Amino acid sequence: MVVCLIGACLVAAPLAADSIERVEVQRKGNLLHLEGRVLVEGQDGSLLLQTRDGMIWVLSAEEVQSRKALESPFEPLDAKALGDRLLEQLPAGFQVRTTDHYVIAFNTSEAYARWCSTLLERLYRAYFRFWEKRGLELHEPEFPLPVVIFDDQRGYAEFSRDELGEATSAVIGYYNFRTNHMVMFDLTGLAQASRTRRRRFSSTQIRQLLAQPGSERNVATIVHEATHQLAYNTGLQTRYAVTPFWLAEGLAIYFESPDLKNGTGWRTIGRVNRYRLREFQSNLRHRPANRLEQILTDDSLFRSSKTGGAAYADAWALTYYLIRKRPKDFVAYLREFSKLQPLENLSAEQRLRQFRKYFGSDLEELDRTVIRYMSRLR
Repeated sequence: MVVCLIGACLVAAPLAADSIERVEVQRKGNLLHLEGRVLVEGQDGSLLLQTRDGMIWVLSAEEVQSRKALESPFEPLDAKALGDRLLEQLPAGFQVRTTDHYVIAFNTSEAYARWCSTLLERLYRAYFRFWEKRGLELHEPEFPLPVVIFDDQRGYAEFSRDELGEATSAVIGYYNFRTNHMVMFDLTGLAQASRTRRRRFSSTQIRQLLAQPGSERNVATIVHEATHQLAYNTGLQTRYAVTPFWLAEGLAIYFESPDLKNGTGWRTIGRVNRYRLREFQSNLRHRPANRLEQILTDDSLFRSSKTGGAAYADAWALTYYLIRKRPKDFVAYLREFSKLQPLENLSAEQRLRQFRKYFGSDLEELDRTVIRYMSRLR
């Protein structure tokens, strides 16, 4: 998602602030009454406001009509209240399923929602074990994690068009760090089939469908986007801070590798990502000498359909190598980025300086080392 700067001079408010304000907002002809905590305040009166459902509102000074401090402290919505809020925002026909850490709104089959919730909770537990073993302290999510599952691609596209634009048809799921929602649709098509054939499909049939080779990227996408959601809710990354694309995407790809022999389609973190490995190796003959510097500094490579595939493969390869061969340095590097505040950005020079601080100044030699390491993987 695109970060929108809201003021020439910004004063960051602590994320743990417990004060709450009622803000009256004029937007697109509607008068909105929002209650939340101010994360960032611009010198011109613009705001970054977080409401109790975890959503972050970017408010221009012109939109803010009035502000009033309230005596009550800021408290996130509980799972029941967040579920009710999701139902208000979604079309008719949705229901809510809650787990220990997720609130899942869906209008597909109960079996598919149950399969997704099992996968998400498995990832949640593995994610915390993974970082704990490497000495990185993270915190539990402050808000229940919201997930929206549509029964088909058409309903998903209608809902997501304002956020994804023309990319809606190419993206089968995403995490939105403005709303904090993970959004996707039923990848099996069983919800439509059940309505047509008037029969119910079981979790076993869903597992069988998702164990097919063609489902590999579908399962990977769910885990990938869920990893983004976890990263932005546990202190690994900061919403609305500009984390370099290679780092955010490299981590998500590192976590995503599916295991179609498992009932959920995914078992553990850090398996060799065959899809990205093939792409990385196939691009080596055209790799420029300054490729590593490009990946570290140029986020536009990840946004282009022409360069995105190679950039994602490079990000995974670099992340895989650093986690496997330089784990202590990588964790220390991650701690630096976890300190970024909302709307904070680093220049290309600052990114390079920070990377070299932990991994050395000779980027071309490091790149050659990564290439040799990845060339031996099978």
